[in-house]
Amino acid sequence: MKPISKSIVMFSGYIALGLVIIGLILCRLKKKKRERVEAPSPCKVASVDDIVDTKPSFTSTDFKTDVSKSDYSIYSTESAFVPSSLVVLTSPIISDLKFEDLLSAPAELLGRGKHGTLYRVIFENGMVLAVKRIKGWMISTDEFKHRMQRLDQAKHLNVLPALAFYCSIHEKLLVYEYQPNGSLFTLLHGKQPRRKFEWASRLKIAAKIAEALAYMHRELYVDGIPHGNLKSTNILLKNNMEPCISEYGLMVMDPQDPSSSLNGLNSMQQQTKGTSTNGFKADIYGFGVILLELLTGKLVQNDGIDLTSWVHSVVREEWTVEVFDKSIILDGASEERMLNLLQVAIKCVNQAPESRPSISQVVSMINTIKEEDDKSLVYEP
Repeated sequence: MKPISKSIVMFSGYIALGLVIIGLILCRLKKKKRERVEAPSPCKVASVDDIVDTKPSFTSTDFKTDVSKSDYSIYSTESAFVPSSLVVLTSPIISDLKFEDLLSAPAELLGRGKHGTLYRVIFENGMVLAVKRIKGWMISTDEFKHRMQRLDQAKHLNVLPALAFYCSIHEKLLVYEYQPNGSLFTLLHGKQPRRKFEWASRLKIAAKIAEALAYMHRELYVDGIPHGNLKSTNILLKNNMEPCISEYGLMVMDPQDPSSSLNGLNSMQQQTKGTSTNGFKADIYGFGVILLELLTGKLVQNDGIDLTSWVHSVVREEWTVEVFDKSIILDGASEERMLNLLQVAIKCVNQAPESRPSISQVVSMINTIKEEDDKSLVYEP
């Protein structure tokens, strides 16, 4: 072979080898890029009102089941947090908690929605907190602080208080004690085998919720602060299975009151200004829906069927007994007292807000039913 030909062959070999190496490098880089794209992204701020909880949590406003459960801190590159301090309310549990500690602690994403994100935050000392991160609430810092202080003053054993909060123009954090037993929603509708939930327990929970709501309405009526989004996912269960109302006084996302003129941003603005008088009546409606869930064991929305509409149609056809959850009928619950509680629920979900009873009237009606039920247990042979 001539020297020139040998040189050409040698250089061709080098070029081919170089192309192979370059190809391998490009493939490797492309693979890494794909892994980064497919990896769970930092939590985008979303809301907490359309979340279905997949595990017990401090709040459950319908968590999406496909949400990643990866561990990371609350802080993300998309966060709008600015240097500020965490305002600790009257709580000895976290008196020494710093804002930086909250951001750097490992956080498990529980759920995300349109306007907020929910986390379980675990600290080195074993303390577990729940943090709700809200974005897009058009309320001034001063108004928000005043609101949180008023909510802190109106304490009730069956209302979950915020332990601390952070507020900036763009984002807000609310810190709560973590509640491991989940919500009333999961107790009634959870996919896991349902624990026994007898009539007496349901009636007791209804009475406790009503009394707590009545207290909050009395304390905060002048301030114009109703719950704003009362539903079974916002009724948490304490260690002793006592009901606990969560997220009282936060944004009104999707009012359950079909006749309410408060919706969307307008409702948030009106509620913030303390002029949402219909908000208290919307709470009555929300409580009525919870009563219907307790009585029927059915979802509020199921395959396009609305629970309140279904109950009204069954009652009109005089098939009233068909409304009730079969498990409480088999448990020997009094049909008369179930019917009485059903009448309370129907009054609460009246389409006309002004025709709904006040929460104090609701408490009186439910306590009467409960007293009769308690007496029947005493006199049973």
